[in-house]
Amino acid sequence: MGSVRIGRVNDELMRVLSELLRTVRDPRVSGLVSIVRVETAPDLGSARVFVSVLGSGDNARDCIKGLTAASGYLRREAARKLRLRYTPELTFIADDSIVSGTHIMELIDKTSRDDSKKRSLDVAGAAEFLKTRDDILILTHKSPDGDTVGSAVALAAILRASGKEAYVFENPEFNKKLRKLVKPYLAPEGFSPMCVAAVDCADKKLLSKGSEEYADDIAIAIDHHITHREYASRTCVNADAAACGEIIYDLASEMGVKLTKKLSDALYVAISTDTGRFLHSNTTPETHRKAAELIARGADFVRINREFFTEKTPARIALEAELLGGMNICFGGRVAIIKLSDETVRRIGATEDDLDGLSALARVAKGVSLGIYIHEKDGAAKVSLRSDEKVDSAAFCAHFGGGGHERAAGCTLEVSVDDAEKLICAKIEELELF
Repeated sequence: MGSVRIGRVNDELMRVLSELLRTVRDPRVSGLVSIVRVETAPDLGSARVFVSVLGSGDNARDCIKGLTAASGYLRREAARKLRLRYTPELTFIADDSIVSGTHIMELIDKTSRDDSKKRSLDVAGAAEFLKTRDDILILTHKSPDGDTVGSAVALAAILRASGKEAYVFENPEFNKKLRKLVKPYLAPEGFSPMCVAAVDCADKKLLSKGSEEYADDIAIAIDHHITHREYASRTCVNADAAACGEIIYDLASEMGVKLTKKLSDALYVAISTDTGRFLHSNTTPETHRKAAELIARGADFVRINREFFTEKTPARIALEAELLGGMNICFGGRVAIIKLSDETVRRIGATEDDLDGLSALARVAKGVSLGIYIHEKDGAAKVSLRSDEKVDSAAFCAHFGGGGHERAAGCTLEVSVDDAEKLICAKIEELELF
């Protein structure tokens, strides 16, 4: 293993062990204890962990004994968090290079300040952070759309172009169109990441099925949702971006990566789908400028628009006919509600591809300010809102534990689709939206 990778292992072990020190219950490991450095053997078989302890020599000796007694626990927890194929045996050594208690306090204060600064990153900061990482796994969200998948693929391509090893985590909900895009970037079986990233995901509870084991160890989250909850160690959030793909576009420039045709295709999918082919109100002049540059760099916008927006299977046509025929226009014509049950999906023989983008149908009726799409999924009701400037969709969905954007948001209710409709209508009346 090269010295660069050993350095990364040392850094990651130091970070994780510093966090784990707070969980050791041995009274000997108390007070101001800090890890100064970690030195891992080239074969990863062992690691020397140098610690500094405030107080007398007796305090230091007792602390080392306590840490040695807890070494098995610390090694197991470090293995779980870092997911190394081989986790080294830990040997704790007292380090006397920091002898001043004041110096230790200054070090702790500086670390706290640095962590605070690192938590919220701009694109330049995200680029600098990613330049120092390798073996990166990228997570997407449940019910994946073009933005989360296009952003994940683009980020993986950017990192690979920068000499990194990067993969996208398998999301069981990838439909046929999205799987075609992401397939070359899927993580191989047994891949052990040193760094985990998430894209276009506002909350860790929205991460795709199967990725739960990584939820508490995400190093960086890149997102554009105004309702983003800071679940990662570092966040790069721009709520003014129309799509997460716009942020990834900027990241490519910051990392000095040229926009190839494949990279441009992925970014065009991300941006065009999250703006509804540039029809949604989140679209900005900057969005159009970036889309134009992607086309200039070879993005196959004709094919992408056809595949994602124009082409419809007979099953999709049947779904739209049924949903539009059963649309409930209420609240004086200001609200439209469409509902889709699992039984209807089975009867029509629709696939996940056929279900993509159905939420937009609820806004097609003239005069409707709030379109509501309720879809039965896994025994619950998945609700998607699309609104004009008269309704804040994200604020409304927040009443049900959801979130998103002002004009497009969602939530999940553990009830039937019919009961979900009743709950939502009752909330509209309570809030006197119309």
